[in-house]
Amino acid sequence: MFNIVTPTYNRKHTLDRVYNSLLNQSCKDFIWIIVDDCSSDDTHELVEDWMKQSKMEIQYHVLPTNQGKPSAVNFGLQKCNRKYTIIVDSDDSFVPNTLKDLKEIWSSIDASKSNIAAVWTLVLDEDGNVKGDAFPEDKWQVNFEQRVLNRNKQLTGDKWHSWRTEILKKHPLYSQPNCHIGESHTWNTINKKHDFLCFNIAHLTAHYSEVSLINSKKSRKRLAKGYYYSSYYGLKDVSVSEIIKHKFYRSLAFEYIKSRLYFSDKKLKLSTGKYLVSLFIFLASMPVRLLKKVL
Repeated sequence: MFNIVTPTYNRKHTLDRVYNSLLNQSCKDFIWIIVDDCSSDDTHELVEDWMKQSKMEIQYHVLPTNQGKPSAVNFGLQKCNRKYTIIVDSDDSFVPNTLKDLKEIWSSIDASKSNIAAVWTLVLDEDGNVKGDAFPEDKWQVNFEQRVLNRNKQLTGDKWHSWRTEILKKHPLYSQPNCHIGESHTWNTINKKHDFLCFNIAHLTAHYSEVSLINSKKSRKRLAKGYYYSSYYGLKDVSVSEIIKHKFYRSLAFEYIKSRLYFSDKKLKLSTGKYLVSLFIFLASMPVRLLKKVL
């Protein structure tokens, strides 16, 4: 029923968290697809030992060069042939009833033949506390306008997801070399066409790592590069009027201009009209933002 896709790079010391949490699942109807992004820490020895033990079905793929998490995830998606797909990082873990819960939820969704692309649930920290906000209601079926554009305050904290495989394959993660593009921009693209069904239950524990993608130190240019592409992909299919109307898009416009102070891509850039509107938003917002920093 489930594809579990795990991109990994030099995480031999944490990958057993995923493995052990999958062993503890009450529902065994899954295949674990590990995509090794050219690790140098003998991850292959660990995974090959697990495969010999045959305690679960594992597919192991090693990329020829290090390409980054989005490319590794996208590679894994192409190997998925079961109906639902879950992406889990190589340093996280599931609670034991995760797959059982999701199997029941997805079975009920299929019966209704709805437009739901993903089931979203909450994330725990290492102390067992929910990270960030809960959803405004349990079993919250929501589109992009309701979830993002029409909210005065965005939901904080990590959220976790399981997906219809056929939909996720049509929307691979945005990827550019040597920068981090937030996965949320891919999720937003999907949410504009399909609903998400959100539950106030926790299925994943996120473990802190100083060398994780988010926590690792980056140069100013590399940070700008990430913001540039994230804002570009977030705005490229949005009209000028929508950018002006919605706070969410205005924030992306501000980041687009700010990032251009350190990086730009001549092949991937906003239209002249969107650039000028973004520049106006940046100039109009800068005094207020500077004042907030001072105060």
